[in-house]
Amino acid sequence: MTKLFQIADLHFGAEDRDLVDAFVDLCNASRPDAVIAAGDFTQSGRKSEFDAAARFLGRLDPPVVGIPGNHDVPSRALHRRFTTPWRRYERSVGRHMTSSLEDGPLHIEGLRTARRAQWQPDWSLGRIGQPSLGRALDLLAERDADLRVLTCHHPILAPGGNRGRARTARAGTSVTTIAEHCDLVLTGHLHETFALPAEGPSHTCWFVGAGTTFSRRTRGEPAGFNVLDISADTIRVTHHIADEDRPAFIVRDSRVLPRREGQY
Repeated sequence: MTKLFQIADLHFGAEDRDLVDAFVDLCNASRPDAVIAAGDFTQSGRKSEFDAAARFLGRLDPPVVGIPGNHDVPSRALHRRFTTPWRRYERSVGRHMTSSLEDGPLHIEGLRTARRAQWQPDWSLGRIGQPSLGRALDLLAERDADLRVLTCHHPILAPGGNRGRARTARAGTSVTTIAEHCDLVLTGHLHETFALPAEGPSHTCWFVGAGTTFSRRTRGEPAGFNVLDISADTIRVTHHIADEDRPAFIVRDSRVLPRREGQY
């Protein structure tokens, strides 16, 4: 059994500090095999926000696999955004985690979907780079792993389809290829928890989104995160949310996802 914690959209600069402490205590006590952080560590890409995110990551005992989100590009210092968009990220939070992990039967690869700028008005939207996706999938295919996980910030499959804030460029044309190579795809950005299937050649690939873990920037659902308990045949997704009465997390619901085609 493999246990993963899926967190996203931490938004340091708009975080609930008591919930940060509650998450650290719960995570370290649960001893997951890895924590997967699907982007947006900061609110505005400020140095102080990255410093706070780095302190948080330094308190976690399990290994952390993470990739940046659109909020991790400096939003006020435009010269940094265009010349060194990821410098603050790499010098702070990048030192406390990796973009890939191989541990026995588990193999995780990260894919960057955030961009410094785009030829469209909304720069917060994601874009899949085909060369980057190809490299990540090739790495997943090279190893004989029982559990192949891809993580990126922006959704590839999303409730309601590839529109609005879920409009990730090249996502629709990439789903089939990703499902062939992956068992699990973990994303953030929407501040929404969901699980959607796509059939691979002999398995079901699940695309799972997480809400905002402990920031005050909630959208329709409380702050929270996912715990994934994975066996050979199933993935149990347990959705934890912030308790309304105290700085703690409680279980909201749990769902079992079949990993093999035809198990519904």
